[in-house]
Amino acid sequence: MDIKTNFSFELYYAAQSTTPAAQRGKVMHALGPSLQALLAAGDSRATVTVSDSHKGSDNRIVELVTTLPEARIAEILKGFCEQQGMTVSAIE
Repeated sequence: MDIKTNFSFELYYAAQSTTPAAQRGKVMHALGPSLQALLAAGDSRATVTVSDSHKGSDNRIVELVTTLPEARIAEILKGFCEQQGMTVSAIE
């Protein structure tokens, strides 16, 4: 039996972000499916839930349920955020 773990993160654009607003909006709109596709390569049953943050439209709360190890999740999120010009912070 594979053990699933829940992880929560905040993904956001910093106030000084140079990413155009239209691009930030597209990334935020597709955040769930984008992360789901990245996780699926290692865990086809992983789930991604994206929620609005009280901090504004450039912030989202992302909840992952997966069998992937923490190091692999960190690698995926770090690569995604670097590519999109975002920041990631662990919540729990």
